[in-house]
Amino acid sequence: MKIVHVISTLNIGGAENFVMQLANQQSYENSVVIVITGITDGNKNYIDKIDKKVTIYQLNWKQKYSLQQFFQLNSLLGKIEPTCVYVHLHNPLYYIYGVSLIKRKIKYVHTIHSSFDNWKGILKYLNKLRFLNNRILHVCVAKSIHEKLTHHFPKLRSTLINNGIRSYNPYRDLTQVKSFWNSFSIKPQIGKRFLAIGNINRHKNYKILAQSFAKIYDSHPDAMCLHIGNEMDTVLSDELKEINAPNLFLAGVKDNAADFLSEADALVVSSVQEGMPIVVLEALSMGVPIIATPAGGLVDVIVDGFNGFLIQDFKELSLRLAIKKFIALTLEEKQEMGINAKAYFEENYDINKVSKIYKNKSA
Repeated sequence: MKIVHVISTLNIGGAENFVMQLANQQSYENSVVIVITGITDGNKNYIDKIDKKVTIYQLNWKQKYSLQQFFQLNSLLGKIEPTCVYVHLHNPLYYIYGVSLIKRKIKYVHTIHSSFDNWKGILKYLNKLRFLNNRILHVCVAKSIHEKLTHHFPKLRSTLINNGIRSYNPYRDLTQVKSFWNSFSIKPQIGKRFLAIGNINRHKNYKILAQSFAKIYDSHPDAMCLHIGNEMDTVLSDELKEINAPNLFLAGVKDNAADFLSEADALVVSSVQEGMPIVVLEALSMGVPIIATPAGGLVDVIVDGFNGFLIQDFKELSLRLAIKKFIALTLEEKQEMGINAKAYFEENYDINKVSKIYKNKSA
């Protein structure tokens, strides 16, 4: 089988991480090509992690829409002659939709990596045009996303395939990880070490994270939360600093941030909008429980009380109570929750199983 993945960049990101891992897995049994339409950051990307068996084309497009770019992609796919084209992210989908009108023998699979709301507008147009072209199979990475899609656009071709990754193996050794955790003013106590990973923006809703830990400090001064991520929204970053939670530490950007999960007792996700976050799967694969809001695919991956705690709203009080509930667990109960997390990952989100499902669905 000859497979082509089309994506705008391979910069650091959830969809890009998934493409890297799925392409690597597929390359064991198939001929795999990745076409990167846009410009990838030369310093921070996944290109070096792509298996040598995978062929990479970098088109370095600078325009968002261009007939010349469309003909270039159409010509390239004509030379490759793929059995199946997997398309990821918004901009490449527009081009592949056009290609699918011309190259009708190819199977097309579009993966929706983020929330349904991010795709609703585009899917609305594709639904109107389905009598002209309904050949693209839309893959939802979480049950809740698929339910919304089928509710709004039942006649579009769609299916559910869980997001997936390989079990995460830290790049740093344990000594380095422990040293980093111990470099802050509060020394992390076993069972009270929390980690949040993600860029600071409105979707991540870190304000309630800061407010929660500011109040938790009164009853649990030995508990701490470490945040790793880019301060993209400087206004929001300033708001977090004004809250001045003494047990929340903004550590900035770190390569391979999931390494620090190896010394965390739980991952905290406070988002108001998500697809199926890769970092959540990384945590589960390492046996780290999740405490999260009910954003996007989080409601499908977290079984409340089994592999973490899932709150029912996006309020600070609910998040704070869930964190305190986790702190109140015995060490044995926390360890059991971690064992459940790893087992749940292996059953549902291992990239080897996910790759086989993709193959069956696109056959």
